[in-house]
Amino acid sequence: MADIATPCSCFSYENNCCGTCRGITVAQPKCQELPDGRIVNNPAYVPDIDKSFWSYKFFVDCYGSTKPLDYICIPVCKTIHYDQIVVWKKNDGCGKYETVPFKLIPKKKECSPPSSLYQFIKIDIKDRFQKGICVEYRIEIDGDFPVSTSAVKFKTGKCILYCGCKKCFLVPGCWPEGRLTIKKECRSEILNNQTVLLYKIFVRNAGKKDLNNVLFHDTIYIPLQLTPGSITLTPSTLNINASMPGQIKIQGNLGTVMSGQSLSITCKIPITSVSEPGQYFIRNIATVSSVNTSASAACHIPLNVAKLKADKCCSIDDRTMTFTLLLSSNDSPDISVNLMDHMQIPAGITIKFISYNCEAYFSGTDTQVPTNVNITGPTSIDFICKNIIVEKEKISVKRIRLALVSSSVKSASIINTITDVTPVHPRNQIFLGTSNLPVSAEVNIHLDQLCNQVCEI
Repeated sequence: MADIATPCSCFSYENNCCGTCRGITVAQPKCQELPDGRIVNNPAYVPDIDKSFWSYKFFVDCYGSTKPLDYICIPVCKTIHYDQIVVWKKNDGCGKYETVPFKLIPKKKECSPPSSLYQFIKIDIKDRFQKGICVEYRIEIDGDFPVSTSAVKFKTGKCILYCGCKKCFLVPGCWPEGRLTIKKECRSEILNNQTVLLYKIFVRNAGKKDLNNVLFHDTIYIPLQLTPGSITLTPSTLNINASMPGQIKIQGNLGTVMSGQSLSITCKIPITSVSEPGQYFIRNIATVSSVNTSASAACHIPLNVAKLKADKCCSIDDRTMTFTLLLSSNDSPDISVNLMDHMQIPAGITIKFISYNCEAYFSGTDTQVPTNVNITGPTSIDFICKNIIVEKEKISVKRIRLALVSSSVKSASIINTITDVTPVHPRNQIFLGTSNLPVSAEVNIHLDQLCNQVCEI
């Protein structure tokens, strides 16, 4: 197997070289850079993500007789599937790694594998670079594979050449016996305020021999505040056991998995109800096993469930009135919402708005409400406060300030009501709604104004 990824020192710099062919030099560096930026040994296996990394360098000299590269071929075990591979490229002194297209060639004239156990990763160069350049290719492969040695093949001009006739390059080899690998993908999908847990599991036999009686076991740990619904499972021959609260167990016999064969298992679990807000993690671990081989894969799905509370109060300073809109969250994760608010100005009352940090429209129109302009009732106004971020255990505040200009009636009330609160990104969380809606505050206007819901903040 490839050595576990460990820090690697690039000084003094060292490459594994096997000579030059027609002005093209292929080398394998002692150290390589992983996608997360770490510098580690080459090749290297990273257990946390169950991936191995293999890097190779190609030097093209500047001699007049040297032809540019047309393509390169790197041998890998034939049990490795196309969807297990990612190929990265970086030009020396020019930018960062980027992914490049490739083909898997089992046996063709341009890329004949060194033995029946191998296939080639073929990377077409075409006109991507010319002479006097060094290019590094990093091969990322799902799973761990034994280290084997082989030559690397390339085409330049009309010549198809092997570099490293002594098989000096380290390449992903084949496990001599049956070898199970497992890869798991998990995510949640929220639609119409309902969430579904989605799982995909890929089981492969990366070894040279078939495996019989391959057993599969998967345990999904669901917090007790979440109620799962009817489970959809493929293949349906696997058994589902949901008798223990907080756990769903899926198990069964996958039968025979042949050398190089890949099987997929899918699972869909709807969550029908949530009892209380919070940030939840649905953990999961799947295991596959047969004689002398086993593999495990784990993942977790975060699920945010939010619930808010609305409050409203008012205050008076001489002829100036302030309505304060409050949204609070005690146990919910942070959430961004839009707040809808309605104000009713009665007949005989003239006011003017001083400030409001929301959008304001005359009800039923798209006409915006101006500030510092007299507005005489009866009229109603709708406020829309967008993208309010309500943080956990904090209160978000919006204020509407207006002044009484005149009154031609003995008694009247200006009523302000929070009518609705909706999430800005409904597919990011489950929303259990806003308690205390609708909530109102009103200023009673007589000879003096009287606030019926005095602010205490």
